[in-house]
Amino acid sequence: MFPLGHALFGYLLYVPFALLTRYRLPYRGTLVALLVGTQFPDVVDKPLAFVGVLPSGRALAHSVFFAAGLFAVLWVAARRYDRPHRPHLAAAFGFGHVSHLLGDAVNPVAAGRIGELTFLLWPVFPATTYPSDDIAPWVRIVRYYASPELTPGLVLIPIAVIVFVAIEIRRRRLPT
Repeated sequence: MFPLGHALFGYLLYVPFALLTRYRLPYRGTLVALLVGTQFPDVVDKPLAFVGVLPSGRALAHSVFFAAGLFAVLWVAARRYDRPHRPHLAAAFGFGHVSHLLGDAVNPVAAGRIGELTFLLWPVFPATTYPSDDIAPWVRIVRYYASPELTPGLVLIPIAVIVFVAIEIRRRRLPT
């Protein structure tokens, strides 16, 4: 999954989560935290794999161990401040991060290639290496979005727009 797909996937998973819990719908700071969280694993791993620090573009920040530790640190830091919205930001970022991991797991699971999910348990299990790890991340993104092929992630755009508009209509009708 590429950046736009991760952002849309995370957003569409977060909205029902927020509606079913006490967390805020994605708006302003919460939306920014969610979107940054959806990109964070690739922002960390892809460049580090390209320069040879990590064995794969899905290693350190794609590991559930890293995600759990990062979320714990963010949650403690957010609770330390006496502002009611800070835990929501940590939760939104953590949710975005986890949705990224789920998004990367969708294709291998759907194709029956469960062995490719070892990146989730890195460094306990070796991360799968990909031929594209040798290509600069920014070059991969430009090539991907310049391609005329319709990708599954683009199907999420109209769904996300409809959900976003519905949330905005609801938000503007509710008294503040």
